[in-house]
Amino acid sequence: MTFPFTQYWLPEPEPAFCPGIAKITIGKGKLYLLAELTQTQVATTATAHQQRLWEQGDVVEFFIQRVGDEDYYEYQIAPNGMILSLHYPDRAAIAEVRNGVSKMEEYLSDLPIEGSATVTPIGWNAILTIPVTTSIGDHFLVNCGRYDYSSGIAPVISSTSTLIQRDFHRLEDWREIILMEE
Repeated sequence: MTFPFTQYWLPEPEPAFCPGIAKITIGKGKLYLLAELTQTQVATTATAHQQRLWEQGDVVEFFIQRVGDEDYYEYQIAPNGMILSLHYPDRAAIAEVRNGVSKMEEYLSDLPIEGSATVTPIGWNAILTIPVTTSIGDHFLVNCGRYDYSSGIAPVISSTSTLIQRDFHRLEDWREIILMEE
């Protein structure tokens, strides 16, 4: 399944918006996310895994929730391969983080995911490999988000879902997919 990054919540994309795609596949007990991102400059100051990557520079984020479950996962990867892995028990957890009631670090996940990233002549690519216990035909809600800092200090945000607000955690706007072996 391949999805383009867009700024659905805007009537027209920002002038600095750069295209990209996210591809999601499953095989051998793993979920794979491949992102191909066009970008003029690629940068991150991330130096270790489990940092706040979206504050460090360019990043692609992957959100996934099994349909019917309350909990969901967020995985981020920076252009230098640094990864942030989070597990929220429910939707209220992100609200608590945003309101200062909880700290994001309380939701760090130790799920053994793998990732790599490569800077290309036209941007960068990232791959995340996530172990999953699923069956072909399982339904999930997914969203891929992107922070592109190449236009300056403020990032250009985009998503593969039809978000009606600029908020990657709007589960009601995420895409529903059915896992199929490719």
